[in-house]
Amino acid sequence: MDVSSLFQLNIGLDQSRMLALFLAFLPFFFFANWMVKRGTPLALRPIAGFATLKGLLGRAAEAGQPVHLSLGTAGIGDEFTADTTAALYVLEYLAERGAISGTPPIVTCANPTAFPVAQDVMRRAYRNQGMAEEYNPLQTRFIAPDPWLYTQPQKDSTAYAVGIMRMLNQQKLAANVMIGRFGDEFLLMGETGAQKHLTQIGGTSDARTLPFVHATMDQPLIGEEIYAGGAYLSDKPTHLGSLLAQDLMRWGIVGGIVAAILLRAMGWI
Repeated sequence: MDVSSLFQLNIGLDQSRMLALFLAFLPFFFFANWMVKRGTPLALRPIAGFATLKGLLGRAAEAGQPVHLSLGTAGIGDEFTADTTAALYVLEYLAERGAISGTPPIVTCANPTAFPVAQDVMRRAYRNQGMAEEYNPLQTRFIAPDPWLYTQPQKDSTAYAVGIMRMLNQQKLAANVMIGRFGDEFLLMGETGAQKHLTQIGGTSDARTLPFVHATMDQPLIGEEIYAGGAYLSDKPTHLGSLLAQDLMRWGIVGGIVAAILLRAMGWI
């Protein structure tokens, strides 16, 4: 592909910014991943939501009641793929431990692209534990797909929220976990769980939804904390390296801003 062909690609401003941010992140990621693989000790600050999540399955097994996990309304391949992926990392953790304890989570989603991926995560969890025959596909439920995907001009996830509210009222659950992309519907689901006195853990990257997270969740995950689930729950080097790279890049940006302010104040720029 020549240069003229590259310029013919219709890359929007948002995509260009994301590409630039991704390219800037890569050096930090490779350096952090190298440090983790060398055995550099990495101290993670405590996040109460993930600490509580680790103890949920023990309580669920004792009570004989499953944990509900909502993957949100986004899917795989759209602009909010990262939010759905964060929820899938939590699902991987819950599925593997649920397969061992005999209390697998109930998983719900509203996007047709997230549904088969969630099923595959559950299936692999049982297969990895040597219990493939005990896998039940009905543990993963596709509830009220967002009509925006098909005909509606405006996004409306109320139908998904109503389906979850009904399940929370009818199903005996040990806890309600909601991680992914949510909008105003988060308040409807979260309030229902609070009225049922369920232990609730939830988070999203949408700043407009965070007040609802604070109001209804026992253990809220704020913004980018949902992306740290892989590092806190699995301890895999790639996840730890990614988390360290985020911190390094954040400090690099802060240092650049401070340096620019100082240089500007001294009249050098």
